[in-house]
Amino acid sequence: MKAVINTRPGGAEVLEVQERPKPEPGVGQIRVRVRASALNRADLIRREGNYPIPPGVPADMPGMEYAGEVDALGAAASMWKIGDRVMGIIGGAGHAEYLCVHEREAMPVPRAMSWEDAGAIPEVFLTAYDALFNRLALDTGETVLIHAVGSGVGTAGLQIRPRRGSHGDWDCTLA
Repeated sequence: MKAVINTRPGGAEVLEVQERPKPEPGVGQIRVRVRASALNRADLIRREGNYPIPPGVPADMPGMEYAGEVDALGAAASMWKIGDRVMGIIGGAGHAEYLCVHEREAMPVPRAMSWEDAGAIPEVFLTAYDALFNRLALDTGETVLIHAVGSGVGTAGLQIRPRRGSHGDWDCTLA
């Protein structure tokens, strides 16, 4: 398979497209044929050598979010079928033709959504959701100040803040 590779820390000039073995899904994993991936700030920092790489992730294979079709199932994987449309966050390899991920770490892609849109959703929207609802426990009637609303995570936070469940709109202050 083809994969984008960081040949060393640096700027865009350190990136190469190389051939790598197609990964095989392990127990509980799915293999995804990547149709789209996004490039975010963490990817740029990682390329420069300044972002921690999770254990077990190839250090030279960038790409932290993906969208694609389930291509193969590992042993005991039962949540998805071959051909299902999925997206998610991964520690690396999002910029490769194929990747393997635990089946519980994938999310469905709506049928009407383009691959490009799906590939750009996971990192920013999951980060914004986690910040607003898991960490801040934002609730009805509360005001939230979203710094850097022009960033991907800030824009995602702005979009999801009034749409959680049936709580209705919250006050929002933009900075």
